[in-house]
Order: sequence, then structure tokens, then C-alpha cells
Amino acid sequence: MSPKSLCPDDRSGPRPAWSVEKFDDAGQVRATPGLTTLCHIDQRSTAYAALCRVASGLRAGPHAHAFAFLPPESFHMTVFDGVIDYRRDGANWPSDMAADASIDQIAANWHTRLQGVHLPQQFEISVEAAVGGYTCPATGADAAQERQLRACRNQLADCLGVRRDNHDSYGFHITLAYQVQWLDLQSAQDVLALSDQLFAENGADLQNIQIGPVEFCRFENMLHFEPLLML
Repeated sequence: MSPKSLCPDDRSGPRPAWSVEKFDDAGQVRATPGLTTLCHIDQRSTAYAALCRVASGLRAGPHAHAFAFLPPESFHMTVFDGVIDYRRDGANWPSDMAADASIDQIAANWHTRLQGVHLPQQFEISVEAAVGGYTCPATGADAAQERQLRACRNQLADCLGVRRDNHDSYGFHITLAYQVQWLDLQSAQDVLALSDQLFAENGADLQNIQIGPVEFCRFENMLHFEPLLML
């Protein structure tokens, strides 16, 4: 990641657009009802402890005020992103559901559809880095695991009637925080350096992580994802 990603010259908006709907200017969470499929990180695992150490190190950093940190118990990797109430346009909404359908209606519809979906009960992933103070990109631990994850995304997209333009290029990741303030160039460089340092210290414990099964979840905001069905 370039420092410019954390402090673009044009400051395109008062703060990073990707956090505006989910957190307010003070970093307080907003209501963002939706549905998704994900794998929570096992809180008994070495990987979970390592993620907590990375997040704690970032939270203790000099520019932590620019981020809204997520509670560790919410740490997860999304397998297939479903719907969110404020995104009802085009490919962000199920092709066979009314544009004004409620999240409750879609949840009931998807719960029925997903009864017939059978996915692998376990996956193995590896985290590639800690990036920008807020995310940990991840991949399948090997080529076969990556193919398996991509196949699950295809299966879920076909079942649920949602397929976005980035479906094939979607990058798996574990979110630690949301950036809610722009940084100046030096501050951005500091955050990137701290992220690199924390990954160097903890990255060995973030390889070959066992996750699964996939959970069909409902959320009211970014702080908690409630399982409705194990797939």
C-alpha cells in the first residue's frame, strides 16, 4: 500500500469514503443492517492471539485516533459478501428480490435457499501482511485451498443471486479497523511502518490458519456478526 492511500492529495471527501456509512466522524459505529457469509477466527487459536497482538499494537500507535478498531471477538474472514441495507443498486442486491425488500425478508429467503448448500467444513488460509493499520490480506494456504474458497464463492453467488463486478478479483482479508480520518504523509508512513513491524513480529503465527465452517450471518453494524445457519 502506498502512503497516498491513507492521505490522498485530493482528500476525496472529508474522510475515507469506505468508512462513512459504517462509522461517524468520531469513530462511533453506525447502524448498517445486512447479511453475509464468513468464517470467524477461532478465539482459542494461536492465530487469534496473534491478530489480537497486531490490533493492540496498532491501537497503541501514535495515530490510532484515525481508526475505529473492531472488537477482537468479531474478527473474521468474509467468504462471500451478501447484502447491506444501504446498497440496493444493481449487482449489490439480489437479482430476484424486490428493490424494497426488507433485510428480514431476504434473511428468510436466503435461509431457505442455503439449506440445500453443502460447503467444505474447513479451510486453511494464510495472512500475507498487516496493511495500513486496518486490514490483513489473506489467501488460501496453498493453490488448492484458494481454488476451494473461490469455488465456494461461486456456489454462494449462484444460490443467492448476487454477483458483483469484483466477484473473481475479490481479495480475502481480516479487518481490524476502519480508517475514519485522513492522515498526513508522515503519519501515513508511520502507520505503514508500524503495520510492517507488527506483522514481522506475529506473521509466523498467521500462517496455515484453520477456519470453518462457513456461517450465514446477520449483522446490525460492523461490531458483531450473528450466525443464523452453519453451512
